[in-house]
Amino acid sequence: MVKSVTAYAMVTYLLYMAFTLAILIYGTGIVLPEITSRTYTLFIVAPMLTSLFSISGNTLAAYYIAIVVAILASAAWIFLRGYKGFLSELTMKGKSRDHSVIYDLCALFFAIIFMDIVIALAMGAAGMSPGDPTESSDTWELLFALANASVWEELVVRVLLLGIPLIIVDLSRSKLREKKWSYLLGGGFTFGTPEVALVLISSMIFGVAHYDAWGAWKIFPSAVAGVAFAYMFLKHGLASAIMLHFAFDYLGMPMMVFPDSLTMTFLTGLAILVWAAFGVIMFAYFIVRIGEYLIKKPLLDEKPQVVGAPAFQPMTYRYSPPTWQYQQQTVQAPGQHQQPTHAPAAPRNGYVCQLCGSTQARWVDGKFQCMRCGNLS
Repeated sequence: MVKSVTAYAMVTYLLYMAFTLAILIYGTGIVLPEITSRTYTLFIVAPMLTSLFSISGNTLAAYYIAIVVAILASAAWIFLRGYKGFLSELTMKGKSRDHSVIYDLCALFFAIIFMDIVIALAMGAAGMSPGDPTESSDTWELLFALANASVWEELVVRVLLLGIPLIIVDLSRSKLREKKWSYLLGGGFTFGTPEVALVLISSMIFGVAHYDAWGAWKIFPSAVAGVAFAYMFLKHGLASAIMLHFAFDYLGMPMMVFPDSLTMTFLTGLAILVWAAFGVIMFAYFIVRIGEYLIKKPLLDEKPQVVGAPAFQPMTYRYSPPTWQYQQQTVQAPGQHQQPTHAPAAPRNGYVCQLCGSTQARWVDGKFQCMRCGNLS
């Protein structure tokens, strides 16, 4: 029941995500006229941000279009991969600990939104004001930079710091995966000691990489988000990590593109509060799942789920005829008719003694004699 209710709340976010994807497409008309006269430097994380090379002009415009296409393709892949499982979760037919990619994406999004709000409230109570380097950025810059972060950062962190090292680990233990492309595209990994260690290391590096632009306060929430991105990469694939990253980076983009719309601002703020409320449940759920992983046993008992149980049918009984014993008369009195050597057919409903209820009898002198009490009838 809880999973189904939560899944319905996720539908509201899926609708919002569809709107942010529309904003992404709409934003190309804002970004392209500006970007052709700019230069952008691509970087890698090794483990600090390190400049790789710069692109500009039409090359930069083509790169931006490729980023937009990658995000839209990732969204389409997630929908096609997960909609059947998500529909079963909406109708309370999904397994409690086995989630579709759509459910996992929304659940992690809700949980981290809740955590971010708690951190912001705690910082406010302590008199601290988190810095935001995007406050002075133009709309076109945000549309480009945040879309780029959703794709490029997943490539240079999840693929380079998680997928590639796993190739080395699996080669060292002679367990190279049959689907070798999964090291680059993710999906289908189990969470053993090497995987968990690489998730934690790459996520910490991802958190520290935000220090220069955002300050020290951003390290912890970014590292936690990095764990979520890494989990999606390993379990569901690169596309799911890109979309979860996009979910956070483009969360406030509709308000930035339409800053004068009070309705947009109100509805987005209200939706975030609702999602954070469900995030309390999901945050607690993931804490429990982490605890289960550490102690190697479930912390919450699950009730067996009956799906499509057949309607009640009354119990029926099958009649078993009694076991007859026959006694052949070998001595006959003069003038008496010969007794039949075989018992006649049993009564239609079977023999039942009127005194004791036994169903065992024998044929004696033309009558049935109860084998239990000797009654003749």
